[in-house]
This record gives sequence, structure tokens and C-alpha cells, in this order.
Amino acid sequence: MAITYENFRGDMYYLHKRMTKKGNATYHFSKKSAGADVDKIPEGYEIYENPNGRVFLRKAIKKVLDDKEIKIIETAMSKHCLISDFKLDIKKEFITVYTLSTPVTNLANLGAINLDKIKDYQAVMRFELLDEDTREFGVERFCFFDDVDDWIPLDSSKNLQKLVEEYVRHIGQESFYELY
Repeated sequence: MAITYENFRGDMYYLHKRMTKKGNATYHFSKKSAGADVDKIPEGYEIYENPNGRVFLRKAIKKVLDDKEIKIIETAMSKHCLISDFKLDIKKEFITVYTLSTPVTNLANLGAINLDKIKDYQAVMRFELLDEDTREFGVERFCFFDDVDDWIPLDSSKNLQKLVEEYVRHIGQESFYELY
């Protein structure tokens, strides 16, 4: 049976395999089922869905962040942030917070379509594990100036709970743009 994956938009993806000229196997996901004959995820790989629903097969990433650290950010977003539609993307030492780039109130005027099909998320803030031994984290916010697409460092602390509560409350607020 072919490997399939359904993303948050409800789109079904099928894992495909092709051989390079050198005889190495490469893998990719496609919405097309024809030719999808991979029945097992290759050793050392994992399925990854990015915040906007694209699906990839990637090398398994060594876990550096604790589940409780990820839970601290999820809980704080739900408790201290006005934005309820968010996603966390975990990659190595980074936990990136993504929010809708188009407010749902603007999307609601589109009628009876499935909003998940058209939602687009953008990175707004991220937390970085700076020191694995002391569990010190840094926080950065994304800069939205026209000529700058980069992260602005804000603060760091060994107390992730305090750091998260201090900064996630600004997401979706005018005060967010005053953080630097």
C-alpha cells in the first residue's frame, strides 16, 4: 500500500520515488496518485508538513526541544495572545510561531468555502534554544519592513515560561511593532 498523507487543508499527498542517473533514490510527495508505489518510509526519514500545508519527506531531525517546552509556548499562545489561529513549527533549536497573514474576518466574506483551503500563515515570532545545558532561550520577532526580511532579537532568559508570557501577548497587537 502506497504511503499517503493528508495535510491540514484536506489535500491528499502520495509518496513517489525516482532514481537519479547515478542510481540513487530520491523521494517527493505529489497530489497525483499515479506512480506512487512507495510502501515504506525510508530509514532515517520522516514526513514533514510546513505551516502552509506543503508536505515533504526529510531526514529525521534530532530532537533538542522538550515536549514540555513546546507545550509552554502552545499554552501561553492560547492564554495570553489574542490570536487563536496559530501554528508552531519546530525545527532543531527553533520554535517558530506562525499566524494567519490574512485576517479570518476578511476571508469570511468568501461564502461557504472551506477556509482551510485558502489560509496562509506567516512567521511572526520564534524562540531559540541558545544553550542546551542551561536551557536558555532567546526570543525574536520578524521584521516586516519593505527592505528587511529578517529576525530582530528581543530578549533571552533561562525562564522560558516568563519569556513566552512577556512576548506572545504582543502578537496581533500594535505593540508588536514597537518590540526591538
